[in-house]
Amino acid sequence: MTDTSAEKWVEWSRDHVLPSGMPLAMFAKNGPPASSITDEAHGLVMKDINGHEVISGSSSAVNVNLGYSNPELAQAAYDQLLKMGNGGFTPGGGTTASIEYAYKLAQVTPKHINRFMFVHSGSEGNDSAYKIARYYWSVKGKPDKFKIISRKLDYHGLTIGAMYSTDGSAFHNNFGPQPYGYLQIPEVHCYHCPYGKIYPGCNIECAEGLGDAIEKEGADTVAAFVAEPIYGVAGTIIPPAEYFPRIREICDKYEVLLIDDEVMTGFGRTGKYFAFEHWNVDPDLMIMSKGITGAQLPLAAIAVSDAVFDGMSTQAPFIHFHSTGGHPVCCAVAIKTLEIMERDKIVENSANLGKHLLDRLNEMADHPHVDDIHGLGLFAGFEIVKDKANRISYDPALAIPKKFVAASTKRGVTVRASVSTGRIQVAPPLVATKDDVDNIVDVMKLALDDLALD
Repeated sequence: MTDTSAEKWVEWSRDHVLPSGMPLAMFAKNGPPASSITDEAHGLVMKDINGHEVISGSSSAVNVNLGYSNPELAQAAYDQLLKMGNGGFTPGGGTTASIEYAYKLAQVTPKHINRFMFVHSGSEGNDSAYKIARYYWSVKGKPDKFKIISRKLDYHGLTIGAMYSTDGSAFHNNFGPQPYGYLQIPEVHCYHCPYGKIYPGCNIECAEGLGDAIEKEGADTVAAFVAEPIYGVAGTIIPPAEYFPRIREICDKYEVLLIDDEVMTGFGRTGKYFAFEHWNVDPDLMIMSKGITGAQLPLAAIAVSDAVFDGMSTQAPFIHFHSTGGHPVCCAVAIKTLEIMERDKIVENSANLGKHLLDRLNEMADHPHVDDIHGLGLFAGFEIVKDKANRISYDPALAIPKKFVAASTKRGVTVRASVSTGRIQVAPPLVATKDDVDNIVDVMKLALDDLALD
């Protein structure tokens, strides 16, 4: 790696990188803040190009489950590179690493899910799942069943297909017209219910909205409903326990496939291997990424139920592939990830330590501006509100969540603020300890005081 100054890194970034998430004119003039360029990371600690260290209370993008620069994962990648850095590209073939991983992944997925396709990211996984759903119905003689329904507040990625299942005009503007066949229903968000109802006396109307949408569109036109089990980018919003069981019933009634987007929640994040396990709901397809390799290398999987695979199985080939999908080095790291998770009881640690995290966060409930605290496993969130009694949020123009994150980072702990809801998300690596959690919450308490909210 080049040994150079912080100023030079900023200059090179300014002159040669096309960034996401910040105004390009500003970037072209000033480049990124030096604090936003990470040079080194180990365990829970990240170090920027000026040598400043922070504890990651958000696992970067809620994906570094086994800690930064995990040496066992690095060794697995190195060993596989020496054995075979890449393999032949043969229809129906693969590599021993990708086949072994498919076999081992089937040991931890629901019993009715035993087949997988490997791509590189959650966005690609979503695009691929939508294609599979449409293909399934087409070969079953129902080519008009192609529409994909998602929800407000959902985030499914930003490739051209996935971004139209993702909510938010900021993600859609300036990319041309929305393709036909994508629609959204209202969100499930009890604290700010879009129906103006109060749980539990609401009849889970947010779930019934799916049936209404299918009826309006026509069940013979809808291929699938895709959802995050727990809103991720929106700031860890957990649905009522009745929500997904009712969604499953509605999908069954109208013959609509249920796609479970476990990109952020999978691989132990919520204290279960996969978040749908909390409600004993069986999806038709699953999308996995992020924690699949502990985020050490890019990999994603689309998991297909036995019933969907049987429905797809004809004499014609299913045509969908990527040149480096199922890359053997990525799969070797994913195999080692599963081994570490089982050996070190990572899922159990997430469940047990998550209870402590929630207990500590609930200490903040006495703060006059902190509300709607909840979490599962090491996946928690809360909202900083103007008026708790009436559930009134601060004016977004005040940028309170952004200021809170800045105050927390200044004190040495990074957390995330949702761009869509402003909720604060806390999701440390699954290898965190009780002391780590205590430190993260203690720092956030001080950051709240720093804001001096009135």
